[in-house]
Amino acid sequence: MDLPKESDHSTKESDSSVVQIVTQILVVILDFLRVLFFSVPILFKAFLNLLIPRKSKNVSGQLALVNADKSKKTITGGANGLGREIALQLAKRGCNIVIVDVDLKSAENTCADLREKGVKAYCYRVDVSSFEQVKSLATTVYQDIGPVDILVNNAGLIHFTFLQDSTEQDVNRLIDVNVKSYIWTTKVFLEKMMDRKRGHIVAISSMSGMYAFPWAVVYSTSKYAVNGFMAAVTEQLRLQGFSDKIQTTCVCPYYIATRKDIVEFLKKPRFKLLTTEHTARVIAKGILRNEVTIAIPPFFDLGVKIMQLFPVKVQQLVRDYIIREYELNSTQ
Repeated sequence: MDLPKESDHSTKESDSSVVQIVTQILVVILDFLRVLFFSVPILFKAFLNLLIPRKSKNVSGQLALVNADKSKKTITGGANGLGREIALQLAKRGCNIVIVDVDLKSAENTCADLREKGVKAYCYRVDVSSFEQVKSLATTVYQDIGPVDILVNNAGLIHFTFLQDSTEQDVNRLIDVNVKSYIWTTKVFLEKMMDRKRGHIVAISSMSGMYAFPWAVVYSTSKYAVNGFMAAVTEQLRLQGFSDKIQTTCVCPYYIATRKDIVEFLKKPRFKLLTTEHTARVIAKGILRNEVTIAIPPFFDLGVKIMQLFPVKVQQLVRDYIIREYELNSTQ
């Protein structure tokens, strides 16, 4: 009796592999066609929103918790940071506010201004980089006031240093405040939002989280982390069936003139620094429209995405001739 030839067996395995590869390719093509088919109405809606902005939601009577700025290096005092301005913008829409800050006096002053808008305002002294303090805050707020509808993560530190000039203490503190605090507050307050099937999580990031900023390496790293965190949370909520119930918004503004350290460092910025009032107005409008990403100014987002399509050497030419990074801290 003749035994099967080894070459025949190899041929069958080869044919099987080819069939599998062809099948996989066809499946991928089919999936790609499905994406194109389902993308058409989404793209049409997005284009329509450019022409006709979506309707703003009503936040009157809701409760927003706002983390105030960690840095006290503001031009007009700690109570005049971006967190305060966002709170004022939401209060104008009838939203009740909880201010969280390590500087209780500034928080109390902000609350007094908020109450003049006819809303309820509360303040707590909390270091949001501490998980235990955040847990305690959530328990207190729920017991004394009620559930949080809008969480605005705005706490942040910035150090304009190259990596080798950053101390271990500076790096640890910056990551604790700029990254961990966003994770802790979101983790704690998201649970109740899921139970209620409603809520909105807002993270104030930076253009440095979209466009690597060499003058502040660790800071830029922390903002990339915030952007990645918010993108992952957004997808988690979608997978768990909460995307139409719990909204997320990641804000990436250019540098804001209210911070003294920024104004002192950026001696020759290529673009005009943002004002706190304008930035807060844009953020508030974006929150009310449930925008997932807010870039301020908006053309920066498009510019960065276009730039990233090109080789690194071309991107560096943009940095040298358009952004002029080497001149930012120059007095010449």
